[in-house]
Amino acid sequence: MKTLWRLLGYTRPHAGWAALAVVGMVGVALATVFLMYLVVPLFDNMLGAGAAQQILGKQVGSEQRTTKPTDNPVLRTLRRQFERLQGELAAHLPSDRWALAVLVLLTVFAKNALSYFGHYAFYRTGLATVKDLRDQLVDALLRQSPAYFQKQPTAVLMSRVTNDVEQITAAISDRFGDLFQDSFTVVGLLVYAFSLNFRFALAALVVAPLLMAPVWHFSRKLRRRSHQSQQRLGEMNTVLDEIFKGHRVVLAFGMEAYEAARFRVATTRHFRANLKARKIQALNAPVMEVLGVAGAMALIGYASHLIARGEMTIGLFTSFLFALYGMYNPIKRLNKLNLAMQMAIAAGERVFAVLDAPVAITDAPGAKVFPGLREAIRFEEVSFAYEPEKPVLRQFNLTIPAGKVVALVGPSGAGKSTVAQLLPRFWDVDEGRITADGVDIREFTLASWRQAIGLVTQETVLFNTTIRENIAYGQKEVDEERLRACARAAFAEEFILAFPEGYDTVVGEAGVKLSGGQRQRIAVARALYKDPPILILDEATSALDAEAEAVVQQALENLMRGRTTLVIAHRLATVRNADWIAVMDQGSVVEEGTHRELLARSGLYARLAELQGLAE
Repeated sequence: MKTLWRLLGYTRPHAGWAALAVVGMVGVALATVFLMYLVVPLFDNMLGAGAAQQILGKQVGSEQRTTKPTDNPVLRTLRRQFERLQGELAAHLPSDRWALAVLVLLTVFAKNALSYFGHYAFYRTGLATVKDLRDQLVDALLRQSPAYFQKQPTAVLMSRVTNDVEQITAAISDRFGDLFQDSFTVVGLLVYAFSLNFRFALAALVVAPLLMAPVWHFSRKLRRRSHQSQQRLGEMNTVLDEIFKGHRVVLAFGMEAYEAARFRVATTRHFRANLKARKIQALNAPVMEVLGVAGAMALIGYASHLIARGEMTIGLFTSFLFALYGMYNPIKRLNKLNLAMQMAIAAGERVFAVLDAPVAITDAPGAKVFPGLREAIRFEEVSFAYEPEKPVLRQFNLTIPAGKVVALVGPSGAGKSTVAQLLPRFWDVDEGRITADGVDIREFTLASWRQAIGLVTQETVLFNTTIRENIAYGQKEVDEERLRACARAAFAEEFILAFPEGYDTVVGEAGVKLSGGQRQRIAVARALYKDPPILILDEATSALDAEAEAVVQQALENLMRGRTTLVIAHRLATVRNADWIAVMDQGSVVEEGTHRELLARSGLYARLAELQGLAE
């Protein structure tokens, strides 16, 4: 219930529409009860006299029943009030059967008009609520650090935002209106039934718990099966995501059959979990119907006993059956609503697990805006590990003077890219600190610190939109001249203008319509347009061929000019002109100097240069 109340808490911003919906549903319930009341007088006028008087509590035996000494005084008073109200209503009903028929039609029209407005208001409230929830879910994911996404498969997170929220939509938007309307209708018809014959209505309520017992049983089982089904769906999406992303590798290794078999295992697991949930849903309706018929037979047997004793008339019993029949569909829908709500609660628990996940990297209390770099960035005795007992950096020290280009080189696994991840605070250091002009970067707000940093990586990320929007990423107003100047400085304008739509060319998902060199030059142009004072180049040319690398390297030189730059590279040719080069090995800096100085030392850098044919 805690999860349900929390979900309902998201409706508060839309309380006006929710109130309008409730008013409409109450009106529907009242109109339904009034229609039930009109049915018997209508039939009486059509088919003959006598029955209406019995139903309205005016039969001779009613006086005797309401004054039995065994009756509770409170209940006797309530019965008399109901009988008085029925008498007043009967006195104001039109005697002409055609006028009565018109009244029935008007009541039906009013009932359906109220139903339309009530349901529309509920749909609007539910859909707006779910939209807010989905927006907050994505906001929460965007606040998370890369460490969170390493632990959570992308397909599972997508399932939370799409499938799980759809489960909540089905309950809140589609079913919650039924909860109010059918609840009000059932309550109204129950009051009407008690006004007809208190004892018989009480007997019906004794039978009702027999119908509710399987509801709770099915609810518990369905919630558990729903959890399993959604977990299996997440596993299936994970496999599918890996197949799509690694499609070329699958083809190259001839592993189509293997991946197809792996996917079939996932779909089989999802099928079995889903089938178990559907089995519970399929079993629910037959069980309810069998118990309902059994309950009805018991009530008919009790009614025959009361009729034989003269405590109930056939007309009164007929009216009572109308009321019971009117409650059947609402109760049936309420049962289905319960099943939908159980699935929504299960989905809500998974969604709230994402919303409540702690954010590893946050602003420190009293964090201040980064004022800009004047002296240097320093890594001071920094140690870091992605996993406990597996350190990547060990007492790492490095100085990056303002306005200079510092390169990090070294063998694979030395920790170079980790340094590039720590500088923009994608992770925080375990020991030591990173400072800007002597101030720990954790004392700056994340937004201001990251705004000062530009990042160009080996894996270029472009969005499925136009080239213009990719270059001016996130900017509401675009300076066209400046944008074109950045594209020219990145040596990108020539191929951009070669497209029929120029800067309005849509690059496709992940920039699939562009070559690797073209994507990288767009990324350089994007960094130029952002104009950050601090720049990180993490293997920015390692995935390119020699020709594309030469062009991109020229673009990078334009980008680095006048900026504080950290360059991560395997290819020493791309960093030989750096102001300072630090050589890393096993998480620490083992050599530092210029290209010529490091070659002269005949150390690790010289060996790497020799392997790459750069020894002088």
